[in-house]
Amino acid sequence: MNVMKEYDRVKVIRDSERYKKAGILMGMIGTILDPRKIDGRWLVIFSDENGNDTAEDSILESDLEVVDQNK
Repeated sequence: MNVMKEYDRVKVIRDSERYKKAGILMGMIGTILDPRKIDGRWLVIFSDENGNDTAEDSILESDLEVVDQNK
C-alpha cells in the first residue's frame, strides 16, 4: 500500500452522497492539495481535461487509491 502525500494523483474508489453533492463520482482522478491528512481525510482537487478545476473536497483516505505517486 502506498503512503499518500501532497501532489499524489488519486482515484476515488467509493461513492458517497457527500462527494456526489460536491460533483465527485467514483472513478474520478484528482490531486492531493495539502500535506496534512486531517481526521482521516485528504483535500483533493479535481480538474477537467482542459485543466479547469471542477470539484474540491476532503476525501476519506479509505475512499482513495494512489494512481500516480509524487516523487
